[in-house]
Amino acid sequence: MKVKKWFVLFLAIAACKSHSQDLRPKQLSGQLDSLFSFYEQHNLYFVSVELEKAGELLYQRSVGYENLEKKKKLDSSSVFLVGSITKTYTAVMIMQLVEEGKIRLSDKLSRFYPQVPNASGIDVEMLLRHRSGLFNYTSNENFLSEVSSPVSRQELLERFYRLDTIFSPGTRYEYSNTNYMLLGFILEDLTGDKYENQLKKRILDKLNLKNTYYGRPDDRSNFALSYQYQDGQWTETQPEWNTDWALGAGAISATVNDISAFYKGLFSGKLVSEESLRQMMDLRDNYGLGLAGIPYGRETFYGHAGGIENYRSICGYNPGDRILFTQVSTAAFNGNPNEISIQVLNAVYENKVSYPDTVQKIEAKVPVDVLRTYEGTYSASGVPLDIRIFVKDSTLQGQATGQAAFPLTAYSNTEFGYEDAGISMGFFMENETQKFHFKQGQIQADFSRKP
Repeated sequence: MKVKKWFVLFLAIAACKSHSQDLRPKQLSGQLDSLFSFYEQHNLYFVSVELEKAGELLYQRSVGYENLEKKKKLDSSSVFLVGSITKTYTAVMIMQLVEEGKIRLSDKLSRFYPQVPNASGIDVEMLLRHRSGLFNYTSNENFLSEVSSPVSRQELLERFYRLDTIFSPGTRYEYSNTNYMLLGFILEDLTGDKYENQLKKRILDKLNLKNTYYGRPDDRSNFALSYQYQDGQWTETQPEWNTDWALGAGAISATVNDISAFYKGLFSGKLVSEESLRQMMDLRDNYGLGLAGIPYGRETFYGHAGGIENYRSICGYNPGDRILFTQVSTAAFNGNPNEISIQVLNAVYENKVSYPDTVQKIEAKVPVDVLRTYEGTYSASGVPLDIRIFVKDSTLQGQATGQAAFPLTAYSNTEFGYEDAGISMGFFMENETQKFHFKQGQIQADFSRKP
């Protein structure tokens, strides 16, 4: 099993209708009920979804099991690990400290941890924007063998002091959980208090969030387990992560409703000032201060995604039409709960809702020299993001502008896919130019390699 990044690619980039002003609740509910009933009947996903417009609930549905062994189904009271959605909470608390004059975005990491490589060249804003150049500690090859065991703050810091750097601070974006672990430690240093206590004081109490927790809740009666699909059956995910390893990067658990309420509170000015929110929403390489841009057609949602064990979460808010969607899954038959988000938004924006293909493809072995012929940066007319294709560890990889790199599984010498995001790519030559046909749900575009 590969280490899952706590940021899940969400890419819906082709030109499609993107207006939601004339939503018809009954029609919307009918479309989504049919879709989720299909998921449930075919045992494809364990997932909870909530959809709102201007603070009014449009749709809410859960399918699958909270605890398969006990045959307990997911519902609105189910609590999930949210993974990297935690980063938005951490960023909010750092911005609160900025407003209180306890820290500046320009403060260097060396003020707190001079032993970290390049600490004198890394500032707080770079940590928030993933522009520090610090190696992502969860990408360590031994991570999964250790993550179920307790780990202390000092042990983690000692590891961070020995980290490699992958680029000069501030020169580019690359997602790294190390940044937000350090921000969580800085929060504790400045307040003289534990992260979990500050979370309660600064966010949970202010918004009256009763079903949000640091780590797993003590009372697990409503806690949803995560699952993987193996040999035709669901099995509980192993290993179970000890959230000591996640802190400000991914340790929070919550209900879907509480996640929605947090983002509503943030965007309505209940947590930070208007200026702080503006800074958080200022995207560079599609990432701000604890907020990512989530494109859908011509619309941009602001929020975050997350993945920890087999929990996959996403929450996004569109300031233009005030649509808010929140989704957490604990099991996906093809590792691709991202497809659910796309279909929910297709229903909202009156685009065609598609049902998944339940036939699994067979992986192929493609020589590295063939893979290298596809390397380069590709663009498509009308698409705001480029996609870089490269080979790493004998595997073809893709990376959209401002997003995490993702591995492409080969199904033939020309056909590749990334199931976690429902992406397929078919490479071909046309007029002596290397191209690939991109498809994600109903979204399709032909990308050409730049000279």
